[in-house]
Amino acid sequence: MIAARVMTDTHALDELRAAAVRFFSDPAARTNPAMLYGRLTREAPVLDLGPMWLVSGFHEVTRLSTRSELRSFPSVRGRIFPMTMAPTLATLLALMLPVRDGADHRRLKGLAMATFSLRRISQLKQLIEDSVDTILNQATARGEMDVVTDLALPLPIAISTAMLGIPAGDRRQVHKWAMLALRQFFRYSQGTTEVDLVEAQLRDFAKYVRALCDIRRQHPGDDLISGLASAADAGQLSTDELVAYILMLFLNGLEPLTAGLTMAIWELLQHPEERPAVARERDHAEAVFDEAIRLHSPVRFSARTLIADVELNGHRLREGDVVVLFYSAANRDPRYFPNPDHFDPARACGHHVGFGHGPHHCLGASQSLNAGAIVLERIAQSGDTLTADITPSTMAWSPSLPYTTLESLPVRVARK
Repeated sequence: MIAARVMTDTHALDELRAAAVRFFSDPAARTNPAMLYGRLTREAPVLDLGPMWLVSGFHEVTRLSTRSELRSFPSVRGRIFPMTMAPTLATLLALMLPVRDGADHRRLKGLAMATFSLRRISQLKQLIEDSVDTILNQATARGEMDVVTDLALPLPIAISTAMLGIPAGDRRQVHKWAMLALRQFFRYSQGTTEVDLVEAQLRDFAKYVRALCDIRRQHPGDDLISGLASAADAGQLSTDELVAYILMLFLNGLEPLTAGLTMAIWELLQHPEERPAVARERDHAEAVFDEAIRLHSPVRFSARTLIADVELNGHRLREGDVVVLFYSAANRDPRYFPNPDHFDPARACGHHVGFGHGPHHCLGASQSLNAGAIVLERIAQSGDTLTADITPSTMAWSPSLPYTTLESLPVRVARK
């Protein structure tokens, strides 16, 4: 184990703070963060940035994540920190499982357990296999594809709409609503006219969900919306929570899985020696996907608020302080992961924080691992050769702050 070096050099500590601030404010600083991750985890795994504490060490993140003093609702000393300027979306976000705590979190988590049951995951296997095969066949006919737009984006949409039982004719519109909501996060420079247009679309989404729930109450099926409508009737969640829950399934399922699939396929392209084992063994396909999640951490961080003082590594974190759990740095902590910047599927599977940690560990982790393994397996088993001209230095990184992913990943596709 590598011990963290205590920083006493004020100038060096100020420089590290400045580098961390650049990471959060400048997309260019996020394209090659390995050096920053290494310095944070070795020198200042708990770093005071003034408006927030940046917790980047693996042990520090996992210890703090389980503390009851941590609350997930975004606020600064009692003042709510808005994630969006759209009031309807802000209201729905405040009702979602990821930002609920205590009894409300346990109640909604119980419903979510059924959402991601092994039975439902198994039911999706054929859908994923057929979807990937169709995408690859079309790509082979064209001789090319963009991994992001042709595979990593549409597949999570297909999974989410299938789980919910969204009618085929409505899926394109529901996807538009979900993407509209995703693009509203942390956008504070919009004018009133733009916000009003977003509001109108989100109200249409809520109206659609309520109407679809009414239909399923009359004609229930083996889908999530039928089950959630029944749970609402039984008093297990309110009507607004029902709408928020359905939107959550899209928001939590789209961008993180898109990012995870993109980066896993990128790693498979960079390590063709893994392809034979991926084609033969589902466990190895899952290990490759899981290691890509560790290395690239699709969800970079999560913010929490303290409701009481906490001691961590000799620092006093005060009640009301905001804590940023820096998952992407923790997953590169050399004190826990030997040679952390190296892609190694032989590492122990699941021992990272790419899906979070503690009470708010991602409930969809098993489904994501299953979907990722199937995608890699079908690619490896196909007769297609996938090659990319881009290199680590020319990758088109997304400017997104919350997610680690690429804007595009063009590849040539040829039948062997």
